Amino acid sequence: MKKLRLLPIFLCILTVTFASCDSVDFGDINQDDDVPQEANVEGLLAGGMNQFFTNWGRAYFNNPTLYVQYQAQSTYTTEMTYGENAYPWTDYYSGVLSNFKELYEITTAEEIPSTVPGFGHPDNQAAVAEIMSALVFKRVTDIWGSVPYSNGDGSVGEALAGLDNTTPAYTDQQTIYQNLIERVKAARDMINTGADGPTGDVLYGGDMTKWQKFANSLILQLSLQISDVDAEYASQEFSAALNHQAGVIETVADEAWYDYQNSPGATNPLSQNRGSDYVLSDAFTDALMGETNDDSTIVYSNSTYDDRLNVLSSEPSSSGGAYGIAGIVNSGASISGVVADAGSDLPYMTAGYTYLNRAEAAELGWTNESAIDMLTNGIMLAYESVDENWDENDLLDSDGSAFAAQRVLDATSAEGGLAQVIAEEKWVALFPMGFDAWSEWRRTNDANWGNNRGGDYPYEATGYPGLYPAVDATNGGEIPSRYIYPSDEEGTNSQSYQDGVSQLNPAEDNNTSNFWWDEE
Repeated sequence: MKKLRLLPIFLCILTVTFASCDSVDFGDINQDDDVPQEANVEGLLAGGMNQFFTNWGRAYFNNPTLYVQYQAQSTYTTEMTYGENAYPWTDYYSGVLSNFKELYEITTAEEIPSTVPGFGHPDNQAAVAEIMSALVFKRVTDIWGSVPYSNGDGSVGEALAGLDNTTPAYTDQQTIYQNLIERVKAARDMINTGADGPTGDVLYGGDMTKWQKFANSLILQLSLQISDVDAEYASQEFSAALNHQAGVIETVADEAWYDYQNSPGATNPLSQNRGSDYVLSDAFTDALMGETNDDSTIVYSNSTYDDRLNVLSSEPSSSGGAYGIAGIVNSGASISGVVADAGSDLPYMTAGYTYLNRAEAAELGWTNESAIDMLTNGIMLAYESVDENWDENDLLDSDGSAFAAQRVLDATSAEGGLAQVIAEEKWVALFPMGFDAWSEWRRTNDANWGNNRGGDYPYEATGYPGLYPAVDATNGGEIPSRYIYPSDEEGTNSQSYQDGVSQLNPAEDNNTSNFWWDEE
C-alpha cells in the first residue's frame, strides 16, 4: 500500500491594489474524511486472528470433533452420521487470510507508511502474518484438498483477490504444503527478537521469541503430516526445524493458548453449542477410563485410568453418549465447563503435542532422540498443560509420570507398537481441537482392526485410535476424509472446481475421497 500524499492546489487571489499567490492544501477533494485512508495494521492482524480463533458452528469447529469421536450428537445427528453436505470456506478466506495478506504486503513494501512502525517492527508484523497464514492454509487444504492458494509463482495472491477474481485457480496440495514450509521458515528467519513485536498479536502479545518456537513447532507438524507421501523431504525439514537455534515449544510457558476471557468480544466456540445437542462420546470416555476390551466402542491400548478425564469431563464417572446412531437422544457426560465455557482458553500449539511429534519422528528413525523419552515427556507435559490452563478445582490427581510409564509398557503389547501409543496420546493431547486431531487420525487410517464389537455391527475399526464408523452412516460407512467443496464452486468456478476434483481419489466430490497426503 502506497502512502497517500496531499497535493497542494495553488489559489491565486487578485485584488485591485495587489496580487498574491498562496500555496493552500485542500487535501484530496475526492477523499472521504470519515473513511480511514491507511490500513490499520494492528486491526488487520488482531481482526484476522480473532476471527480465526472464534469461528464456530458445525462447519468451522464441531464436525471434526464428531469425526474423531471426541463428541457425539443428540437428536440432530446429521454430522455424526456423515451427511454429505457442502461446507463453506468463506470465513477462512475473507477477514482472515485476506487480512494477513494485506498486512504482509504493507509491511514488506518498498515504501512503508510512516504509521506502521508504531505498531511493532514491520518485519515482526510481517512474520506473524505469514505464520498465521500458513496455520490457516494448513487447515483449509487439510479439509478440502486442492484449494485456491497461489498465483502459480509460489506467492499467495489469486485466492485472496476478493471480488476482483471470482474464479481463482486451485493449487494442488503437494505444492501448498511445500510452499507453506518455505513460508514459515522465511517468516521465522525474518523475526527480529530485539525489536518490538506486533501490538495486534492476540496470541503471544508480541513475544517474538515464542513466535520463533511456534514456527519451528508448526514445521514439525507440517512435515509429519506428509510423511507417508514425501518422507525424504519431510524428514529433512523436520530435522532442520528441530535443530534450529531458536528451538521448538518445550515448556507450558511457551505454548500458544488463545485467551477468550480477555479478548473483547471473543467467545469460546464450544460455548456456542446448545448443551442438549452435544455430549462426550462413549469412545472417548471409555478410552480414558481404560475400559477397553474386545467388544468396546474403540480399539485403544490403554487399560489405566487417565486422570485428565477428571478435568475434561463434566461427569468423570459417567460414560459419554452413544456414537453414530441416527436421531438418538443422548445424555451423560459432556465437555467440562473449564474447557467449554465462553471465557475458557483453547490450545493451538502445545509442548506435549510437540514432544509427541518428536516421539513419532524418533520412532520413524528421522532423529537420534529416544522415542520413549519423547513419549514420556509428551504425556507429562500434556498433563501439566491441563493442570495449568484448565484444572481450576485441583481435580488432576497426578503429574502423569506413572501414567506415562504405564503407556510405555502398553507399547510392548499393543499390536501397533510404539507408533500406536504415540498416535493415541496425540489424540488425547489435542482434545478438544478437532481439526488437528482429524488430520492426525487420517494419516493412520490404513490400520485396520476388523470388527470386534460383536453382534451385527456393520463396520470395522480403522486408524490410531481404532475408531468405528457410525452404525447409521449415510455415506457407505466411512469416517469422512474431507469436506465437499462449497456449494457455489461448481457453478461459479467450474474449471478450477473440476481441476480440484480430478486430483481426488476417486475423482468424486464426496466426503470419502482421498487427497494427496491421505492416499490409501
